[in-house]
Amino acid sequence: MMVGILRMLSRLPYGALHGVAGFAAFVLGQILGYRKAVVLNNLRRSFPDADESTLRKWHRQFMRHFADISVESIKHFTVSRASAHARMVHKNSEVFQPFFESGRSVLIAGGHMNNWELYALTADAAVPHKTMAIYKRLSNPSMDLAMRESRERFGLKMVATREAKSWVAEHLSDPVAVVMGFDQSPADPKKSWWTEFLNQETAWYYGLEQFARQHDMPVIFGHIRKLKRGWYETEYELVTDTPRMLPEGDVLRRCIGLLEEDIRQAPTEWLWSHKRWKHKRPEGVPLNGRFGHPSKVVGS
Repeated sequence: MMVGILRMLSRLPYGALHGVAGFAAFVLGQILGYRKAVVLNNLRRSFPDADESTLRKWHRQFMRHFADISVESIKHFTVSRASAHARMVHKNSEVFQPFFESGRSVLIAGGHMNNWELYALTADAAVPHKTMAIYKRLSNPSMDLAMRESRERFGLKMVATREAKSWVAEHLSDPVAVVMGFDQSPADPKKSWWTEFLNQETAWYYGLEQFARQHDMPVIFGHIRKLKRGWYETEYELVTDTPRMLPEGDVLRRCIGLLEEDIRQAPTEWLWSHKRWKHKRPEGVPLNGRFGHPSKVVGS
């Protein structure tokens, strides 16, 4: 039933959906306080020099942004190909061409900045490779199916995390571009890769680095930026085309640095409502340095 309602709502024009988003942002953010403590705490820890009035202003701006991308994602159930591509411009996609011509698969790294759902919808036509995105299955099977069908409408293939390794191994010769959002909070802090990020110790999945090294895949970062309400661009930047030649951890370090720079430039356009820092670094697990800084271990 919920999926049916979402599909009906998706037929509303963007203006009407943004009107709904504005009302929802006010009710959720200012009246109900939806995840307000989580958002403000994340912002305080990430920007310790910002005063309280700035942080509260950022909270209001984030809630409007979050409501916008939520209703825009509903629109994706029925949006036309032309409208989707008009609203997400892809810049510097020629960076993929030499790898495609030489038959090399690539990794596209990105974070939860701006409308990553619209990126997923438009990525396949923007790059010469076939595109595949690794995702975590939703607990609700109906919503999981609806989400996959929405994102796969224009060519992208969605592959669940547990199936990703085998899928990539079978399709590397196509070649493919594997889209990986690498900024989720890992489930197991003991098996995570830890480093400083936004002024605090942060756990990361190691999969991005592992995939790049195992398959010698060039890594390309996608900077997703908001141009105006409902309109976005993705600009591609080559991180490395020789991941195996880099010191261990440098693929992740470089991508983390690029994401952090994007967040600092647009602090209200990242997904602050998720509990990114719910884990503490376990005893004995090293804190990996950023460029030019050594690693260290608790108690050392």
